[in-house]
Amino acid sequence: MDEPVRQAGLPAVTVEAQAARAERHYARLRRRASRWLAEHRLGGLRGEMVLLLPDLFMLLIRLLRDGRIAAGLKVQLLAASAYVIAPFDLVPDFLVPAGLSDDVVAVAYVLGRVVAIMGQAGEDVLREHWAGSGDILEQVRRVAAVADRVVNGWALRWLRRRFAGRQGKRR
Repeated sequence: MDEPVRQAGLPAVTVEAQAARAERHYARLRRRASRWLAEHRLGGLRGEMVLLLPDLFMLLIRLLRDGRIAAGLKVQLLAASAYVIAPFDLVPDFLVPAGLSDDVVAVAYVLGRVVAIMGQAGEDVLREHWAGSGDILEQVRRVAAVADRVVNGWALRWLRRRFAGRQGKRR
């Protein structure tokens, strides 16, 4: 039952009303992000990552409210939410759009854990709560593949710079 929550001096607010307000806020943010991308002519993969983050974050919030998600998984979902909200992380968020990409990867990783632990039931729960474009499982796989390519490419370039210079000096 959706009992109203009363705070001193404020009207009663139900959990459903709060959820509806969060949904409206999410929709406004997504529209603003779309306009920002269009104004800055950012498309392709970078644009998709920027638009994917609010979709993934809203999915996290919905999963946290779902009683089918075990407490241990909810802790991981909360950790991913905190990582997204934190202003300083692996790539600082003020470096748009690159600063948002590590947040997308962190959320996708945790969502992959939901599926790995819950199996088909996890897939069904993710699809039930997904409001973004495309299939959520395909989005998670795609983000993981891009992250793997970028991280491996970065690591490979770093190793080449470090060791190619040393080999040349020894000769």
